[in-house]
Amino acid sequence: MRLKKIKTLKKYKAFNDFSWQLFMNNEVFHDEFNLVFGENGSGKSSIVNLLKDISDNKSFIKYIPKEACLVFESGTKKYTETAGWDSKVTKGSILFFDREFVDKNVHLGHKRDTTQYGQEQESGKMIIEFDSKAIGLRNIRDKHKEAKDSQDQKVKDYESENEKALSFALTDKEKGLYSRYKSKNAKEIDQRKKELIKKRKILEKDLELDQHLQQKSADLQKDLKTLNTFGMSIKISDYNRYQSLFDFDLKQQTKINAEQSLVEKISEHKSFFEKGFEIRIKHKNQCPFCQSKSEENQIRNIIDIYEKIYDSTYKTQLKTFEIEKNKLRDEIKHISDSLNNVDLQSLFLELKSLEQKYKIPNIYSTEDEKKINKPKTNNIDKLNTKIEKLGMPSKENVNELYNKVNTELEAIKGFFNNLNNYIEEKNKIINKFQLENTDKKLQTRINSNNKLIEEVTDEIDFLNLNKIKEQKTKEQKEKNLKKLKNTFAKLRRKHEIALNNYEKYCSTEAFSRLLTKIEDYFKEFNFNFKLELKTEPTGNKVEYPFAFKVLDANGDERDFEDGLSEGEIQVLSLCFFFAFLDIQDNKDLKILAFDDPITSLDNNNLSCLVDFIAEKKIDFAQTFVFTHHRTFFKFLRKRFNEKNDKGYEYNLIRNEDAFGGSFICKSKSNKFLDKLKNFETHLASIPPQSLDIELKVVEYGQCLRYEIERYIKNTLLHWDADSDFTKAIEGVKTNKTIFDSDLDKIKSIYEFCNWTTSHIDVGEDYGVGLLKKHITEFLSAIKYT
Repeated sequence: MRLKKIKTLKKYKAFNDFSWQLFMNNEVFHDEFNLVFGENGSGKSSIVNLLKDISDNKSFIKYIPKEACLVFESGTKKYTETAGWDSKVTKGSILFFDREFVDKNVHLGHKRDTTQYGQEQESGKMIIEFDSKAIGLRNIRDKHKEAKDSQDQKVKDYESENEKALSFALTDKEKGLYSRYKSKNAKEIDQRKKELIKKRKILEKDLELDQHLQQKSADLQKDLKTLNTFGMSIKISDYNRYQSLFDFDLKQQTKINAEQSLVEKISEHKSFFEKGFEIRIKHKNQCPFCQSKSEENQIRNIIDIYEKIYDSTYKTQLKTFEIEKNKLRDEIKHISDSLNNVDLQSLFLELKSLEQKYKIPNIYSTEDEKKINKPKTNNIDKLNTKIEKLGMPSKENVNELYNKVNTELEAIKGFFNNLNNYIEEKNKIINKFQLENTDKKLQTRINSNNKLIEEVTDEIDFLNLNKIKEQKTKEQKEKNLKKLKNTFAKLRRKHEIALNNYEKYCSTEAFSRLLTKIEDYFKEFNFNFKLELKTEPTGNKVEYPFAFKVLDANGDERDFEDGLSEGEIQVLSLCFFFAFLDIQDNKDLKILAFDDPITSLDNNNLSCLVDFIAEKKIDFAQTFVFTHHRTFFKFLRKRFNEKNDKGYEYNLIRNEDAFGGSFICKSKSNKFLDKLKNFETHLASIPPQSLDIELKVVEYGQCLRYEIERYIKNTLLHWDADSDFTKAIEGVKTNKTIFDSDLDKIKSIYEFCNWTTSHIDVGEDYGVGLLKKHITEFLSAIKYT
């Protein structure tokens, strides 16, 4: 991918109305290297921001172009203020080194931040995103994850599609039948069903005969029943709960701004006043006790004090107290009711009746009737009465009473236990009597036949309902499902391995690899520093912070705050970027953009930087360097001239908004002079129907303006002589060759150049004649032939 032109750029910072065609005609950016020189504020960063937005590196924030158009090899990309880009280039296809890259990934000022979105986390994230090996491992991880997820979905789909077959289930009895019949064929099964039906008919006939014979002893079996035992679900809460009821803390409001004697009366006679409040509901606006209607203010005062004393908190506590009180009363009542529900008289009457009716031995005894009595519940009743009468917490200690109640409760439990044992003994006597006085063999045969009929019927139903086929279908489905799950397990394991390899590389090797590259570049800049990873684990498998130490020759750590010079920090930032470039994938498809990459480098390090840029540009599709630093600009120019490297130089000229704002032009000393010299020839070569004469006046007027500024600033005032003082001497010589009259003439010509941009129609030729005249005069004044 390569950038060919910045076709248009309107209303964006320094660029008011820039058009490539006005200054570049049909030329395009160099395919490999482009060097752009411009003063501060001329628009270098604006171009970089334009490239950042189209490559999804950073979106426009506050300032947005009204219109822009970039031409790439792949096609034209248009931007409008309302619609944005009609299409963008691939994210990450343009790599930027500028202040934002340094601030975000290396350091901010002289500090390297470790918090969220700090440099350590951001640089780590960027390294992992662009590291070619990390990309490869990430692709492997994603490939295995996709395969795993796809297989997981196949398992789920298969389970969903075959839910009915897979959910089919046999009972334990049916499982035995399935084992017996699963290998039988249809003919064998039909034969077996016929045999079972025949067998069931025989059993049913035998059962009918046995039941007829049993009628003689049916009355005994019908009337004689065993006795019911009594349940023992009685218990009592622990002592602390009962004592807490008597000790319940009802807090009333104490800080009341009222007459203390009245407060004390209300507190002491609370129920009396509450009765009065109830009467007032029916008899409003009068005293509830004396019916006076002149005491309303005093009554209102009493009501207010009462409500303050017994506020919502008090009422809530009182409600809680009543609820707990009722729960404990119900608990005591349940114990009493359980005991009261035992009817010993009815029990012994029934036993006595059995003895008289059936002459069952040892079923009834008057001694037993006298001996079995209900235990006493005096203390239980006493505790129940205390709780029932407990209108307010009394703080009474009920420990002694509770212990007595507990003793009575144990006696009640013992009573129930003994009584039930007694009943069970009597039931054994009844059962034994039934067995001894019925046809045991007859009953056993009836039971056996019933069981056999049930088993035969179940077997016939099993065969008729085709459950063998359903179970076989289920087993086949389960077999297929197991294969799918085994495949899923293998794919999941592969994904886990790929994920582990990726995380391991990202957390250690990727950073070690990059740090070694940074250190190697650092040495090329002649700095004797060693870089070392900070290996403290973070426990974060999503973000991998790139944290490192800078160690001097003695092994002492240098911090970013005050341990490194401005130049050392800048070199470290550049080394980071060059190492970052080394780990890139698909370099030949990416563009490099350097935006003022130096501020504090000496000439030796400048030369080293230029060499690295020249080295890196070979691997990448295209390189742009934007700078205002004249020395750096000259180093780059010299490097490419000496090495015969290919590339173009451009000037980014700051201009007034009225004249279109900043513009880009080719940095070739005689280019515009030659263009001005051939103005008439150029006009003559354009067909009349294609000639926009006004546009040509503006275009050549600005070229003339640019050459006037360049001549005054560089040739006469030698502003470009900061690194080569001999140019200043040559400028002094040139000053001697130009006359004041020529300078006055140049001044007048410059004013004309500004006029050409205002698009004022003067005369039929739109100022073409004046433009030709001024071009000739200027070239003559500077002695250009």
